[in-house]
Amino acid sequence: MPSLGISATLHTEMGTGALLSYQLIPGHAGNPSRSPAAGPNTILVRLRPGANPAAARRTLQRLVPGDGGSVSSVQRPAEIASYRSMGTTPGLLGAALAAAAVTALGLTLIASVRRHRRDLALLKTLGFTRRQLAAAIAWQSSIAVTAGTIIGVPSGIALGRFLWDLFARQINVVPQPAIPGMPVILISFGALALANIVAAVPGRIAARTPTALLLRAE
Repeated sequence: MPSLGISATLHTEMGTGALLSYQLIPGHAGNPSRSPAAGPNTILVRLRPGANPAAARRTLQRLVPGDGGSVSSVQRPAEIASYRSMGTTPGLLGAALAAAAVTALGLTLIASVRRHRRDLALLKTLGFTRRQLAAAIAWQSSIAVTAGTIIGVPSGIALGRFLWDLFARQINVVPQPAIPGMPVILISFGALALANIVAAVPGRIAARTPTALLLRAE
C-alpha cells in the first residue's frame, strides 16, 4: 500500500495496513470522531485498461467536492519510489559485467592458441586448412559459452529468486518474482553468437600458425 492517511495519524505503507471489506469494519471504528459527515478520507481508483490517465484525472477532479478535496497522481510506497531512483544503474552494471566476460573469453582463447601452437601446427601438417583451424577455435569458444549458459542460467535464476525473497521480506512485500522466458532465451543465443564473434581474432591467429618454424625442433 502507498503512504495514505490523515496528517498526525498512522499512515498506511508497506507492512502497515490491511485491505478488507468495509462490511467487516464496525460502525464506531469507521467513524471514530462521530462526525455526521463521516466517510472515507481517501478513495483509490483503478482505471480501465486503455483509459487516458489525463482525461480520467480531469473527470475525477470535477467529481471531487471543492471543500479541500483533490485528485492525486499514482501513489507508490516510499520503498518502491526509492528503488526506481536507481535508474539505469542495474543495466549499466550488467553491461559492465558482460563486457568483462567477453574480454576474459577473448584473452582466454588467445592464451589457448599460443599455448597450443605446436598442436595447431601438427593439425595443419596433417591437412587442416586455415578455415578448419579457425573453426576449431570457434567450437572451443562455443562449448565454453554453452557450458557456462547451461550452468549459469539456472544458477542465476535460483540465486536471484533467493536474494529477491530476502529483499522482499525486508520491505514487507509479497515475493512474486517473474522470470521473463523470452529474454532469457534471447540472451543465451546472443551469448553464443557473441562467442563466435570473439573467436574470430584468436581463430585468425591460429590459422596463421607457422608450421615449418614450430615443427623444426621436433
